[in-house]
Amino acid sequence: MAFSTRIYADYGMEKKTGTDKYHALGTILELPDGREFKYAKAGAVALGLGLTVATPAPVAHHDMDLVTAAAAVGATSITVTLEATLATEDQYADGYLYINDGHGDTAAGQGQVYRIAGHDAIGSAGSGAINLAENDKVAVAITANALSGLIANPYSAVVVTPTTVLNRTCGVPATEIAALAYGWVQTKGLAAVQVLGTMVVGQHIRVAGVTTAGVVETLTRAGTSEDEQAIGVYMGIVSVTTDMALVWLDID
Repeated sequence: MAFSTRIYADYGMEKKTGTDKYHALGTILELPDGREFKYAKAGAVALGLGLTVATPAPVAHHDMDLVTAAAAVGATSITVTLEATLATEDQYADGYLYINDGHGDTAAGQGQVYRIAGHDAIGSAGSGAINLAENDKVAVAITANALSGLIANPYSAVVVTPTTVLNRTCGVPATEIAALAYGWVQTKGLAAVQVLGTMVVGQHIRVAGVTTAGVVETLTRAGTSEDEQAIGVYMGIVSVTTDMALVWLDID
C-alpha cells in the first residue's frame, strides 16, 4: 500500500491516536503554523504527554553480521539467517535492511540500504525472506560474502527516553499514546515539555535526565552532558522541575 510521506492538516489532528495504522511510520504531519510531527507506534508501555520518546535499542542478534543469501540485481526480497533471537511477523515492516559487510568484496552490495515492506515470522537461528518495498529492488548484486543487519523503523515501538541513552530521542507526544497504539510525536516547533531543574531562556536543551526518564534539562557545553543529544531551545518564562515548559523543538 502506498502512503503519503507528508500530510498537511488542521489543528487538533496531531492529537489523534488509535490502534489502527493509517500511515507509514515516520510520516510527517505539518500544521498551518509549521509545527511538525512524525507518525509513531508506542511500545509495550504508554507514552505520556510532554515526555520525550526514543527509538528502542536495536535487537542485538538482528542488527548486523547476519548471514545473507546471494541476490541478483532486481530481486524483490533478501533472505537472511538470524542469530539466537526470533523475529515476529512484520517486526521490521517499514524498517530497513542494510548490507554492513562485504568481507573485502567491494561488489557484494556493502553499504546499500533497503526499505522493508514486511516478512513472515522467523525463528531463532532461522532463515527467512525479507520482502522489500515495492520499488526498492536489489540495486547491487549481493554475493555470498555479504553480511547484513535489520533495523526497525525509528518510530516503531518507541519508549519514553530512558535515563541511560540507548538510542536517539525522536519526538514528544502531542497527547498520551496508549501502549501499542499509533499517534503523533512532535519534532519541530513550539512544544510543552516536562523539565528538570531551572531552565534558562534561549539556552539549548538536552534529553536523558539523570534522575527522571523523558524530561529535558539545560545543555551545558562545558560539562559531562556536552555530548548528549540537543533537541531544541528553551523559551518563555523561567520554569522549574516538574513544570511543562515551552521549548522550540528542533529534533529533525
